[in-house]
Amino acid sequence: MATKILMFFLMISSQVTAQELNLLKIRKEYSLAVKDEEICENNLNLLRAQAKTSTEKGYLAVYEMVHGKHSVNPFRKMSQFKKGKNLLQSLIKQDPSNVELRFIRWSVQAHAPSILDYHDDISHDKQFMIAHLHELQNTEVIDIIYKYIKGANSFSEKELKELLR
Repeated sequence: MATKILMFFLMISSQVTAQELNLLKIRKEYSLAVKDEEICENNLNLLRAQAKTSTEKGYLAVYEMVHGKHSVNPFRKMSQFKKGKNLLQSLIKQDPSNVELRFIRWSVQAHAPSILDYHDDISHDKQFMIAHLHELQNTEVIDIIYKYIKGANSFSEKELKELLR
């Protein structure tokens, strides 16, 4: 009997570790999650279960907001958006020099409908990213963020060059 219980726990733990948080994958899929509810939900569930760092929690916040977009219920949309927004704002308050958190907020605010009244930090976050994106250690993360920003058509050619200095 003890052997069966041990086997059961080993099987469960192996399934959990098979679903480890792959933040690079979550970053890459962020822009896809806006249109693909399954990607959004899968990554949101992983983040809800495993997000520990402020950056991981920042992606949790944005996936919460994006998940609301997939709902047909307007009250759920708004509730989900507010939940993510409040989390993101508190994370940035705790860690204002985190470039990825500032990128996440900029990306949401740059695309948020005016009815959500969430646009106050676009310019400030944009300038922060121009000044600090190059300081990130992971070049893959820089590339993901740069491609997203370039595709958003919100930065001038000069600003895009400054991002990569």
